Amino acid sequence: MGALSWKGLHHVAIFTRDMEESLRFYGEVLGFKVTERFYDEGEKADIAFLDLGNTLLEIIAPSDDEWSHSSSFHIALQVEDASKTFAALRAKGIPVVLPLTETHGFRYAYFAGPMQETLEIVEPPKKP
Repeated sequence: MGALSWKGLHHVAIFTRDMEESLRFYGEVLGFKVTERFYDEGEKADIAFLDLGNTLLEIIAPSDDEWSHSSSFHIALQVEDASKTFAALRAKGIPVVLPLTETHGFRYAYFAGPMQETLEIVEPPKKP
């Protein structure tokens, strides 16, 4: 298996119990613009992305009170090919938190870091 290839930081995500209050704070108070908002069936969560200029902030509001991640945030690293990167990370024995998934053209998966922090690999939709 070849070396892993990273394209950079795609976004940082935080979890919230109140999406509207979080959007009010980050949107109205701090001035970040909402670029996308949708319900993700795979994660069973209301999700919003806000533009910070050089990266994105993802706000996740889980709909299931029992749903939890190993941490209340994650760091998403952009990759060229999510399938190849997913296979390479699994081959290295890195624990999978969420298997390879596709939503709104994004292909992504979550892995656990050494302290149970959540790391995401993400392949954005290809631009025409």
